[in-house]
Amino acid sequence: MQDIPQNTLNETTKTEQSARADLWEFDLTGIGGGRYFFCNEPNGKGEPVTWQGRQYEPYPLQAQDVEMNGKGPSPRVTLVVSNLFGLVTGMAEDLQSLVGASVVRHQVYSKFLDAVNFRNGNPEADPEQEAVARYNVEQLSELDSSTATLILASPAETDGSVVPGRTMLADS
Repeated sequence: MQDIPQNTLNETTKTEQSARADLWEFDLTGIGGGRYFFCNEPNGKGEPVTWQGRQYEPYPLQAQDVEMNGKGPSPRVTLVVSNLFGLVTGMAEDLQSLVGASVVRHQVYSKFLDAVNFRNGNPEADPEQEAVARYNVEQLSELDSSTATLILASPAETDGSVVPGRTMLADS
């Protein structure tokens, strides 16, 4: 279970929350590529969203089947990404269909974003206030001229770990 900072938890329980930004980090360095940072929309000034000093470029993407559940297998998150200008097609051809790439989702309430995102600054900016989820690309399930669909899995499911195969008994 991830540790969610107290101020983020407090904001979550309010009846009127500030807007929440989903910031996506794609780390392709493990498969021979670079690092990319995306957010669905620009900030209020029409510029890339800045979080912890890093710029997240506006780029259309949508996560589906994201849920937290303590029972049964973890759900497979589906991430639909725009294939604007053939960006994903090029990456998929060069980098093994992106399988094995690391994807990090940062969920941040807008009231905690860096001050540079606001015309008059932001006295409540706090780089610690985020909820982070980490995934690995398990499969590029669909790719066409307009979108790419990635199936994401938790790192624990893709790291090759296995549960011991024999029964363990307490020493009596």
